Order: sequence, then C-alpha cells, then structure tokens
Amino acid sequence: MILLSIKCPVCNGTDVTKHGKTSNGKQRFIGKDQTCEGKTFIQDYSDKGRLPETKHQIIEMTL
Repeated sequence: MILLSIKCPVCNGTDVTKHGKTSNGKQRFIGKDQTCEGKTFIQDYSDKGRLPETKHQIIEMTL
C-alpha cells in the first residue's frame, strides 16, 4: 500500500479528504482548512486550462 501526500492548492495544507469522483472517474478532494471555503480539486488534471495556476493567470491577464 502506497500513501501519497496530497496538498491542497488553495491553502497548501495536507489535511484533505476525498470528496466524490468526477464524470471521468477521477478522485475529487477537498481541504479541511477554513481558508479553502469548500473548493474541491483533483490530483492530476488532464485539461491544463482547469489548473488553478492557469485560471489565476487568465484572470490576471484579463484585468
């Protein structure tokens, strides 16, 4: 059994729980920290446009 340390991209914390699956069957996670505000994330995105870093960059470029 292999245990992977999963970090939340919002708070960078390691206290996360499983939060269902996507339509593609990928595991969805959610951070337990209060700063996460209920935002879910996936360990490995297949669509790079959905990465939090890419979303942040798009928002900065539009402003």
